[in-house]
Amino acid sequence: MGVSRASNGIVTAAFGIGGLVAGSLTGYISDRTQNRIGPQICASFLYMAAGLVLYFAEQFYQIIMFRLVLGFASSIADTMLFTTVADVYPANLLGFKMSVIFIFDNVGNMLGPLLGGKIYEKMGVSGVAIIAISLGVIELVMVVVFVRNSLDIRHAQVSESTNNSEGIVEHTAGSTIVSSRSGGDNQTDSRIDSNPSKVSIYSTTTQPEDEMAENPEIPADISSKDGKSMNLLRLIIQLAVAGPTVSIFVATGMQSVIETILPLRLFDRFGYSPATIAISFLIVGGVLILAMPAVGFLNDKIVAKHGEYVRYYAIALGALLIFLSQIVMALAGRYAVLILGYSLFAISSMMVIVPAQSAFGDFINASESPAMAQCYSLAWIAEGLANISLPPIASTLYAEEGFLTMLLSMSAVLCVFCALAVLLFPIRQRWKIADQDI
Repeated sequence: MGVSRASNGIVTAAFGIGGLVAGSLTGYISDRTQNRIGPQICASFLYMAAGLVLYFAEQFYQIIMFRLVLGFASSIADTMLFTTVADVYPANLLGFKMSVIFIFDNVGNMLGPLLGGKIYEKMGVSGVAIIAISLGVIELVMVVVFVRNSLDIRHAQVSESTNNSEGIVEHTAGSTIVSSRSGGDNQTDSRIDSNPSKVSIYSTTTQPEDEMAENPEIPADISSKDGKSMNLLRLIIQLAVAGPTVSIFVATGMQSVIETILPLRLFDRFGYSPATIAISFLIVGGVLILAMPAVGFLNDKIVAKHGEYVRYYAIALGALLIFLSQIVMALAGRYAVLILGYSLFAISSMMVIVPAQSAFGDFINASESPAMAQCYSLAWIAEGLANISLPPIASTLYAEEGFLTMLLSMSAVLCVFCALAVLLFPIRQRWKIADQDI
C-alpha cells in the first residue's frame, strides 16, 4: 500500500486500543445483564466483520479498521472465556483449567503465523480475510449449539452445594468461603471449598452475609448482589485484585518486549534469517505447551493444600524466575543459551499468569460479587496497556543502550514492582489476623 515500516506501530496500536475499549465495556455489560452467551455471539460477528473489512481493504485506513475491530472481538472473546471458566470451577480446580486455555492459545499463536503466511503467499490478503470470517462462523455455531450460560451452571451448583451441606456447615472465624467438614477428597464439581483446614484470606472477621459489605477488602458496591453499583475502579483498588492485574501487565508486557526485540537480536548478534527466527519461536512454543499442564496441576495441588493465599506467593516467585531468565538471555553468547533463557521465561511467565487469572476468580467467588466478568476484563486491559506501552520503550533502549542493558533494566524494574504489588495483599491480611489474635 506504499506505507512506511513505521506504520506497523499504528497497526499494532489499533488492535490494543480496540481491546482496551471492548474490555472496559464487555465485563460491565455481561455482569449487569447476567449473560455470558450474548457477548460471545457478539465477538463471533465482530470476527466476521473484521474479515469482511480486510477482504475489501484497498487503503491503509481500512487495515487500521480491520485491526481495531479484531481487537474488539479478541478482547470480548478472551474476557468471556476466562469468566466462564471461573464461574463454573472452584479455587482448587481453577489453575489447571486456566492452563488448558493457555495451551490452546499458544497452539494458535504457533500455527497462526505459519498457516497465515502460507495462505497469504497463495491467496493474498483475501485468503487471510476468509480465515477470519470462517473462524467467526465457527465460533458462532459452537456458542449457539454447545455453550450454556455459565451463570446458570454456577447457580445450579451453588443450590446443590447448599442442599448437600445443610447441617454440616460451620461458620469458622476468618472464612468467607463455605467450609465442608465431610472431608477434602470429595471435591469434584461442587463450589464448596473442601479443605477444612483452609482459611480464606479475603476476610479476617466472622460476619453474617448481610454484613459482608463492611469487610474492608470487599467494599459494599463490589459485594452487592443486585448488580447496580459495580465498576472497574472499585475492583482495581482492592489489593486482592490489583496485585494480579499488575502481574499480568508485567508478564504479558515482557513477552511483548521479547517478541519485539528478539528477532532484532538474533539478526544483529547471530545473523539469522527470518525463517530461523520463526523456528526459534516454535521451539519455545513447543516447550511451553509441554510445561503448561504441570504448571496448572501443581498450582491446583498447592492451593488445595494451603489455600488461595499461596497464589500470591506463587506469582511473586514467578516474577523472580522471570528476572533470572532475563539474566540468562541477556548474557547468552550462544544461540542455544539464548533459546534456553527464552524457554525459561515462557514457563516463568505462565507461573505468574495462571495463578493471577485464578486469583480473580478466587476473589469474586469469596465475595459472592456479581462482578466476575469485570474482574477478568481487567486482565485484558492490563495486557493491552502493556502491549501498547512497553515495546516502544524497549525498542528505544535497545537502539540506544543495547540488548543487555535494555533487558536487565526493564526486567529488574518490572519484576520487583510485580513482586511487591502482589505480596501487599497476603502480607496485609496476615498482619490483620495476627493483630486480631493479640
